[in-house]
Amino acid sequence: MTTGEKIKKQPSFILYLFFGLTTFGASALVFFILFFSGLFKVSVSNQYALVIIGFIYGTSIFSIFILVYNWKIAPERARVLQSHQILTVANETLTYLRQGFNYETIEKVAEIIYKDISADAVAITDNKSIMSFVGIGAQRFKPGAKLSKRSVKSEMEGLETYDIKDKSIYIKEGYNWKGISVPFRIQNRVIGTLEFLYLVPHRFTEKNFIVAKGLGKLLSTQIELSELDKQRNLVLQAEFKALRAQINPHFLFNTLNTIAALCRTEPLKARTLLLRFSDFFRDSLERQSQTTTFEEELRYVNSYLVLEKARFGNKIKIHREIEPAARNVKIPALIIQPLVENAIKHGMSDNSVLNLDLSAKLSENELIISVKDDGVGMKFDDTLLGSSYHEGLGIGLKNVSDRLSALYGSANLISIDSAIGKGTEIILRIPKEEGINVA
Repeated sequence: MTTGEKIKKQPSFILYLFFGLTTFGASALVFFILFFSGLFKVSVSNQYALVIIGFIYGTSIFSIFILVYNWKIAPERARVLQSHQILTVANETLTYLRQGFNYETIEKVAEIIYKDISADAVAITDNKSIMSFVGIGAQRFKPGAKLSKRSVKSEMEGLETYDIKDKSIYIKEGYNWKGISVPFRIQNRVIGTLEFLYLVPHRFTEKNFIVAKGLGKLLSTQIELSELDKQRNLVLQAEFKALRAQINPHFLFNTLNTIAALCRTEPLKARTLLLRFSDFFRDSLERQSQTTTFEEELRYVNSYLVLEKARFGNKIKIHREIEPAARNVKIPALIIQPLVENAIKHGMSDNSVLNLDLSAKLSENELIISVKDDGVGMKFDDTLLGSSYHEGLGIGLKNVSDRLSALYGSANLISIDSAIGKGTEIILRIPKEEGINVA
């Protein structure tokens, strides 16, 4: 069945043109007859003829106006209203579709569509069953009701539209629906349908067809974006778990060797370091949230620095400059310690002291975190962070860069300034937001 057979079409342009020209021609013919017969002179006896002429001309002018309106003005206005209706529904359903394509969210989506669309019922299905049914018959068609094999076959074929009468699940309950079924597509795969149902066939107009088709495509896009967002969050979680579980074996063995040596000479200090060591790795392995406050992250970094200072002693001097307002700002977890580790690992030299400066300040729109050292430095190009990490940098720093880009949608949140013999400074710019875009 074609779309034209399904939809009650509006009167065509040719019909209005024929009516307008016929009326105008008839009025002209009457005018000439009256003129040449001498009845056109104004008098009491021919006043009825003038009324007839005026009526015919008025009718012809009105017909021409209707012709122009339906040919030019009405379609434009209808398109505007249809677009507004589609965008309104899409905007109202966006919050729910971002939570995924499931029974709970689809029920809300169907209620919104039914409220804004002139249909007797609205149904949303997956490839096996009804997910939500709102409107006439809702008491009979409950979520989870299985679709017929014929119905599923039609959906899997990915037809743009098909007659609702093909769905025997609706017919067997005594309803003979007319309407449209639009597939939800994700990467050329049909995952369900949006259906507008009508008990009275003439209510299913071209306008409803266009709205259903446009809305189906827009909702398909929103569902696909929610799936991509879910995949992105899964990647972020995997990267976070990888970073959380990352234990540098050299750091582990060096710290244990330091503690073992102190057990003989300074047992109390060894005990303190062992507790710090325990706290540090417990925090690394048990941390679940991807966000934390700067204060909590700083405490984690301080535990790491205590262990490193126990190994290097006075060869590391640490300077902190933290604004009080920066301490309670929410930031992604485990983004500062890799920077500090990078500074110690690649900045230390055999014969000089490494000065390590850690600072944080809050500007109007962002938190600026700086980790700076005066170590050996390196030749570095910031663009290397985009695809791979420099041979002088660890995978932890690359992981930090990737996570910030994914969380905030920008690749310019981390910058590195380094030169041989002059040291390295790494700056993070964390956008100041009410919440962070994480799962």
